[in-house]
Amino acid sequence: MQLEWLEDFVELARTRSLSRAAENRCVTHPAFGRRIRALEEWVGTPLIERKQPLSLTPCGLLFLDAATQSLELLGTVRAQFKNDTLSRDEPVRIATGRTLACDFFPDWYESLHPKLGSFAVSLLTSGAQEAISRLSAGEVDLLLSFSSPLTQTLLDPEHFDSRVLAKEELLPVSAPSAPGQPQLQILADSNALLIPWLAFSPTLTLRSVLARHLDRLPQRLALRMVYQADSYDAILEMAKRGRGLAWLPRMVVNDALASGELLMAGGAEFCVSFDVSLHRLRANRSEMVMRIWTALTPSTTQ
Repeated sequence: MQLEWLEDFVELARTRSLSRAAENRCVTHPAFGRRIRALEEWVGTPLIERKQPLSLTPCGLLFLDAATQSLELLGTVRAQFKNDTLSRDEPVRIATGRTLACDFFPDWYESLHPKLGSFAVSLLTSGAQEAISRLSAGEVDLLLSFSSPLTQTLLDPEHFDSRVLAKEELLPVSAPSAPGQPQLQILADSNALLIPWLAFSPTLTLRSVLARHLDRLPQRLALRMVYQADSYDAILEMAKRGRGLAWLPRMVVNDALASGELLMAGGAEFCVSFDVSLHRLRANRSEMVMRIWTALTPSTTQ
């Protein structure tokens, strides 16, 4: 029997949906179903009624109580062991994306020094889903991320604590036009020529944030995707070369706007607000993690 089978079963009992539980556990629907069947084989009896709406068998209800208590007890013991062995020199493991690692984390880390002093950090960069999986599995202590529908869906507030650290914006930008040429601007005119658009790949957290904002605009924008990348820096470089219009985080384009390499390509209605947030697994109460969490006062949380 594997510990993750118990976690799968508890999540299934909470959602009463195989597909939603599989998504929350960051596995495919077929793989999740195989794990539930493997657990039932280990227990020796069916735990769920496979009909709609999904329900637990009488044995499943009894086993849910045992599984929940077992996970809570193991989590408490594991956290206690970590508390006993953690020293200030042991790094706090933080999962984040490449852009936040470069453009946000250094200043935020420095802002904690007056209260916490210097402390060791191991920063791991990856895509959003992989980072969330690492946090769920206890492979990292904290997750620093752009808030999006994905993080809101996968980070169940019953199991995770979250704090907003800063407010950010996606800004529509484009390179200055050549002499005699019109500046590339956002147009909502259905008769307008399509504007070349430098888009986010599906793996980028802010893709869904931007898509939701564009869907809520009163008119569909005249955009034609000509380039797509899974790196905000790659999109920035193409925008500076005049290859199209892009929405990028303010922290990414600040220098280019200040130098004139990029210009705003639309008004306030086309700017998209979102949060930079920090998340932790509620069961992780290691000393340094809790000290960081306590230090997130209004002076560090904007």
